[in-house]
Amino acid sequence: MSLRAEDFETLLSGYEMVALIANSESVDIDAITRALPEKTLYVFFTGCAKVLPKPFEKDAMLCHRLVAGGERFLKSQKHFDKAYSLFANGLKAEVGVLAERGVPTGTPPLTLPRQSDLVPYTLDFDHAFGPLYPTGRMPTTGFAIAIWLVEKMPHANVCLCGFTGVAGLQFAMYTEHDWTFEQIMLQLFVKNGRISRFEDNLSEPTGMFARIHDRFPEFSEGTIALVATNVLANRFTGMERQVAKLWSKAKIQRKIGGFFKRFKTFGH
Repeated sequence: MSLRAEDFETLLSGYEMVALIANSESVDIDAITRALPEKTLYVFFTGCAKVLPKPFEKDAMLCHRLVAGGERFLKSQKHFDKAYSLFANGLKAEVGVLAERGVPTGTPPLTLPRQSDLVPYTLDFDHAFGPLYPTGRMPTTGFAIAIWLVEKMPHANVCLCGFTGVAGLQFAMYTEHDWTFEQIMLQLFVKNGRISRFEDNLSEPTGMFARIHDRFPEFSEGTIALVATNVLANRFTGMERQVAKLWSKAKIQRKIGGFFKRFKTFGH
């Protein structure tokens, strides 16, 4: 059953908050649901079994990445089976996201948004935002949804949960995504109040760059931000590649460690 754009937007507007739950090991779903309003729509992604240790009973929406122009899903059927088993009460909506690699500035835009028969509603990031994303890199599904909400649902109260852009010890971070660019964009919208981060409610920001301005007022906030962005972008791009290599090389060691850990558990 297909879902019209206006129906989808009406569904979202009926909630006090729309919470996007990243597939991140930093997510504590119980803490999130305790803190957020009762009338919250929780937006999960195909691999949500990573962050849901038990069935989820609150209102939820599930998003999937589409590839090949919407002809198939990126994830295999086993991921869908796991995800569906966690929503015994059903889903309020199911959305497919088309977000391919960024194209050079000046590339002719898509004439019409693409549709897929695999999902009730298709969100075409490439049609909506054109050459926004860095060339050759691919938006994460969560970023695509967040930016779409900011532009298409200006009155929506959007909360990001687990969108840290920081690699953990368990889940891989793929270098095909430009994590630095995404964090810059998301933080800009946090700065102007369009979206919020759940983690910001738990700790005070360090204010590192604000301290520079306080001590050396001759450097404007804009200058500090521009220099910091360039420095961090170069550092993180190189770091992401190295982390990805190390993660790949350590795959066998992690499997061996997990194997012996199971034996240790059985011994207790």
